[in-house]
Amino acid sequence: ATLSRILAQAGRDVSMWCRQAEKAELLNRTRQIESPLSIELPASVAISSDLQQCLLDRDVIIFCCTSQSLRSVASQVAAARTSAPGLLTSNLADPCRRPVLVSAVKGLELGTLMRMSQVLSETLPDLPACSLSGPNLAAEILQSKPTASVVGCADETVARFVQASLNLPVLRLYSNHDIVGVELGGALKNVMAIAAGAVDGLNLGVNARAALITRGLAEMNRLAVALGAQRTTLAGLAGMGDLVATCSSPLSRNYRLGYQIARGQAPEVVEAGLGAVAEGVSTAYAVVSLSRKLGVEMPIAVQVEKTLKGE
Repeated sequence: ATLSRILAQAGRDVSMWCRQAEKAELLNRTRQIESPLSIELPASVAISSDLQQCLLDRDVIIFCCTSQSLRSVASQVAAARTSAPGLLTSNLADPCRRPVLVSAVKGLELGTLMRMSQVLSETLPDLPACSLSGPNLAAEILQSKPTASVVGCADETVARFVQASLNLPVLRLYSNHDIVGVELGGALKNVMAIAAGAVDGLNLGVNARAALITRGLAEMNRLAVALGAQRTTLAGLAGMGDLVATCSSPLSRNYRLGYQIARGQAPEVVEAGLGAVAEGVSTAYAVVSLSRKLGVEMPIAVQVEKTLKGE
């Protein structure tokens, strides 16, 4: 809803798909979203539970679901194409180019330990996939406060196309061919944000939080480089930028999760009360599995996982 709103306000032609017909009908009637802020959706946003209708004549398909539901949503897109020959076969801006898949999801898939663009590429292999990541706390974006993000894609032409398509007055976009680093920066910082929230929940001070963020970035770098990322990417918006924002603000669900656990609440109780998924939880489990598999030392992530398990 956040991206739909700011893209429509900037004059883009936007369709928003809802899995539930009842929710689509409610949003069409009220044009009101309640989370993370109570705010109105522009009348120009076409809201529907008809996936084929939403996909018709689209240049860019943005996935804004949870990391553990992405494969299911992408599979529904694939099924919609199968039942409607010609859907998503060419790009409006350039008929020779196919529509682009964009993941705005920051996490790793449990079990496969895949990045989100890998899930998209496995499910929809004939369409180019890229990732959008950076310091993107939705509540601030909905208030038209400015931010910047990165479009990661191995194909720089695709990255620049998405950059131009989504660049907005309140959202300055950069492109980066290191999609591995862009995606891992966005995913791994959520684990560190849980730890940072715990530091503040324990009232350990600004020095301790700064140390945690710095050492957290070192852990993120070790794992990302081991998986093929470039170290410089983690020093940019999708790494350090997102890390600083998420580790410093109660607007972050992952920060709030860590904070409230440190205040004595059970992890599962805090999760249930957040009203939305804290991606750092599933990512922590995936990250620890990856670190053990690759022999990468990640002591903060290990402690976060143990804390989430109640250990």
